[in-house]
Amino acid sequence: MDDNLRLSHELSLVLEAAGWSVRCADDGESLRAQVAQKVPAIVVLDLNLPGEDGIALCEWLRRTFPQIGIVMLTARVMGIDRTQGYVAGADIYLTKPTRTEELLAVVRNLWRRAQMAAPLVANSAELPWTLHVKALQLQSPESDMLSLTPSECVLLHTLANANGVVTYAQFFDRMGSEGLNDNLDKTRLEVLVSRLRKKMATFDAQGFGIKTAHGKGYALKCPLAVKAT
Repeated sequence: MDDNLRLSHELSLVLEAAGWSVRCADDGESLRAQVAQKVPAIVVLDLNLPGEDGIALCEWLRRTFPQIGIVMLTARVMGIDRTQGYVAGADIYLTKPTRTEELLAVVRNLWRRAQMAAPLVANSAELPWTLHVKALQLQSPESDMLSLTPSECVLLHTLANANGVVTYAQFFDRMGSEGLNDNLDKTRLEVLVSRLRKKMATFDAQGFGIKTAHGKGYALKCPLAVKAT
């Protein structure tokens, strides 16, 4: 979320290119509306916003959704502003201009922390999607089950363990192709992904799915927990 729409758009492109699913809001009202529809894992928040300022929004996010990772990205460089940001509940305070590599590293670290945590959830809508490896099943937050083939399970397991996009070469290596990046391997992978997408569409996946990173590979649209037993 950013008061500079151009910068917000550029940041969205950077994050999407790295495999993240991104939504943008240009003020507090828009942010609250989007969070009401679906709680994000990480929020990148500016301080200088029309209407409700970033500090107040950060306090609200931390109070209402304590599990969310909050990155403050702002032009305010004074020490008192940084202190206020952390007091309000920010995990990381970055000042503009920020290097793309640093922002991506921060987002990956917050994501990793969220994956390692064991949050207490209040209702089924906040429960994660879960891959049951041994049972070859995908479980929705509403506890519906989708049966998987072994190849589909390996594909989802590979995506779940990644921080962003899984490249074609990584898929080939993980799925027993010995890293051979040829057209036959890529075609088989594309068929497998297409088949799994159709299966999940009939399952009413409610936002869960596989996103294509063109020319690179694939990534998940939302978190997936893994249970090996």
